[in-house]
Amino acid sequence: MPMNAVQIDVADATVRFGTTTAFAGLDAHFPAARVTALVGPSGSGKSTLLAAISGYQSLGTGRVELRNSPTCPSSPPDPGRVAWVPQGSNALGRRSVLDNVAIAPLASGAPLGEAHERAVEALEVVGLGALLHQQARRLSGGELQRVALARALASNKEVILADEPSANLDAANTDLIAQILDGLTARATIVVATHDPVLVAAAEVTVHMRDEALDAA
Repeated sequence: MPMNAVQIDVADATVRFGTTTAFAGLDAHFPAARVTALVGPSGSGKSTLLAAISGYQSLGTGRVELRNSPTCPSSPPDPGRVAWVPQGSNALGRRSVLDNVAIAPLASGAPLGEAHERAVEALEVVGLGALLHQQARRLSGGELQRVALARALASNKEVILADEPSANLDAANTDLIAQILDGLTARATIVVATHDPVLVAAAEVTVHMRDEALDAA
């Protein structure tokens, strides 16, 4: 298990937006250095829970705790410890693949040389090492999603949160994304919000939003 592996615990968590309940009384555990599939129907609060884990969404009640080992003190969510993989790559189309990945370590304060080294390594991990200097707009949808994964990996964050990373991908690219995510557990704890049965089957742990969130609401 990685030295910086982080487990995530959610206890009695509630988020409401006005009269709308995203989820209520939610308890969940996301083990360290594993891929956890976060599943549930549309509207069950998956994306909201990812935002709460990252520290971008406050809870109405309850708590989210990050812990580096069972014996370590817990800490609250911190956006600085989390990398996002969005639905779609959010790529800068006219910039190179290398630039699109290096932007993550640069944003964290890494010098340019180090940022490029980390970006190259991450792109090799996701199988895009030969496309460093290709403009992002020339990539396929599956390749762009792998750029997003490489960007998250190059950030060196302890937690990677992926929101529907296989949306609009074909079966071959979805299988590849599942394989890459599994390989990234050597670097981070990964939570994937998904409807995709391939990603759910590939995950080591599954957290269901339906019972806890919808029934409680």
